[in-house]
Amino acid sequence: MVSITDVAKKAGCSATLVSRVVNNQYGVSEKSRQKIQAAIDELGYTPNGLARSLVLKTTNTIGVVVDTLCDAYFFDLIQAIEEEVGKLGYDVLFCSAGNSTEKKSSYINFFMQERVDGILIYGSALDDKKLITKLARSHFPFALIENDMGSLNVNNILLNNQYGSEVAVDYLFQCGCRNIAHVAGDENRQAARRRQKGYLSAMKKHGASNIMILQSGWSEEEGYNTLKEFLSTCRKADLPDAFFFSSDQTAYGGMRALLEAGIRIPDDVMLIGFDDDQPRNHNFSYVPLTTVRQPLSDMGKAAVDILISDIKEKKEIKEKKMFYPNLVIRQTTRKEN
Repeated sequence: MVSITDVAKKAGCSATLVSRVVNNQYGVSEKSRQKIQAAIDELGYTPNGLARSLVLKTTNTIGVVVDTLCDAYFFDLIQAIEEEVGKLGYDVLFCSAGNSTEKKSSYINFFMQERVDGILIYGSALDDKKLITKLARSHFPFALIENDMGSLNVNNILLNNQYGSEVAVDYLFQCGCRNIAHVAGDENRQAARRRQKGYLSAMKKHGASNIMILQSGWSEEEGYNTLKEFLSTCRKADLPDAFFFSSDQTAYGGMRALLEAGIRIPDDVMLIGFDDDQPRNHNFSYVPLTTVRQPLSDMGKAAVDILISDIKEKKEIKEKKMFYPNLVIRQTTRKEN
């Protein structure tokens, strides 16, 4: 393996001078720079990234911690982060925490050991609050996507989940629905709680007193089991006009249970989900789902821009940016003629 000493010998100069050329620093004449560059090209020398970061006091790398790298739902976010980081001259390292606060903490500690210049963290788990508060005290640059830390001075890229739920329920009322049930998501997720809050707010606005909340999770299987259990005790004549699900995955599970029970969608009952996600079960014929779409690409790009700006400028007051989801109308809802 070619070393910096080999390049110095070939160019007839000191290793310090070669280091300055490699790191694009001042103190080298143009003639010497060209001679050293020629030696680098001839020998095929590749700088040691770790050594270079020690010299420059920067890694030009961003660390990203998400719940999973295998879920297609995150692909738009991941791609947007990767593209924006590249445009700004940085590299990126992705880690999958698997919904574990312990793993998330381990990855963050790993990144903070001078391996990256800043960290992006996606998710809204309530259990992360202690971890985020500790990270904020360290003054290490980072930005949160989704997890609203309230008054804590951190970079926050947020989705207005309550607004998204209100838009969904408002549309169901426009479709003639009055008896609307909410299938709530993971109680440990701030996003699920705010979506439920939006449901309650919209129902109150429309003067609806028949509140119905079915506690579930955020997976298709949980949605299926929740609706299966509900249908076992509910006559078809007593069904709500619509179900508003806290996530699309739960909605796909609920849809399966309803269709298996012979309930027509949207003729007998209407459905709206949240996220604009795709079903994972390809062995079932789903009705195209009306949903609330998150602008994940825009959120990913904004997160990178805010974090790198903080890395460069070391801002005392951190930045918060709110995004708003939009309704995507498909075939699980239908307006009255």
